[in-house]
Amino acid sequence: MSIPPTLAFRPLHFDIHPRPLGAVPLSVAAHLVARGLLRDDAHHVTLPSRDPTDALEDIRDELFRCGWIEPPRGEAMAVTDGPAGTELARLDRSALRILGFWVQKVHINGLVEGAGRQPLSVWISMRSGHALSSPGKWDTLIAGGRAAGRSVAQTAAQEGWEEAGLDARLLAGLRPVEETAVTYVSDRGLHQELLIVHDLTLPANFEAVCHDGEIAYSRCLPLPDLEARLARSRDFKPGSYLVLSGLVRRLRNAGPAHW
Repeated sequence: MSIPPTLAFRPLHFDIHPRPLGAVPLSVAAHLVARGLLRDDAHHVTLPSRDPTDALEDIRDELFRCGWIEPPRGEAMAVTDGPAGTELARLDRSALRILGFWVQKVHINGLVEGAGRQPLSVWISMRSGHALSSPGKWDTLIAGGRAAGRSVAQTAAQEGWEEAGLDARLLAGLRPVEETAVTYVSDRGLHQELLIVHDLTLPANFEAVCHDGEIAYSRCLPLPDLEARLARSRDFKPGSYLVLSGLVRRLRNAGPAHW
C-alpha cells in the first residue's frame, strides 16, 4: 500500500498480519489510540490481538458515536490483505473508507450499438443528491461494492437490478473486461479499490430504472459526447471516471467503427 505524500494517514496493521491493511486519518488515529481501540506502534497503528471483527466493530461504534461516519449500513464487507486478497475480518461498510481498507467495486458499462453510421452510445448515471458518497456526480451505469460472502456475479445481479432495473435476461451478455487496483483520497478517507469492470450491450429500447434511490436519473450518450463530458473529471465519481476513461481508450484503440 502506498500512503499519500501528504502523510495525512497512519498505516493500520493487524497483529496477525505483517503488512499494513488500511490507513487512518491522523486525527482519527490519535482519537482511537487515546480510547485504547488502536495501539500506537511509532510508524503505524495496530489493531489489538483479539478477534479482528469484534475489535473493528468497537471502532465502528466509536467512529459513529463521534460523528465521523454515518449509521451502520447493515452490510458487512470483507477486510482483506490486498485488492484480491484473503478475508481477515468483516466490517460494516459505513466504516470501511475511513479506515482505508480495500474494497472490490463491480462496474458495468452499458453500451448501445449505433444504427447505420451512428456512433455507439454509453449509459451513465447521475448519483442522487442524497447519496452517501459522491452525491450529484456522474457514475457508470452500475457500480457497487462486493459484500462479504457475495460473488462478483451476485453483486452484478443485485446492483444491476437496484440501480438500473437489469434482469437476468439482460445480464446474460455480461462480459468481464479488466480488473484494476487504484488508490485515491476523498473526504471520506483513503480509497483502495479493485475495479472489476464489465461491458454489457443493451437493446436500443432499454430504459434504466433505479429501485434503491441511489441514482437520480440515467442518460445514454453517444461516445463522442461521453468523451467530451469526461474532460470535466470532477463531475464524475473518481472510480467511475477511471472506468469510463478506460472504456473510451479501449474503443479508440479498437478503431473508428464505434465513432
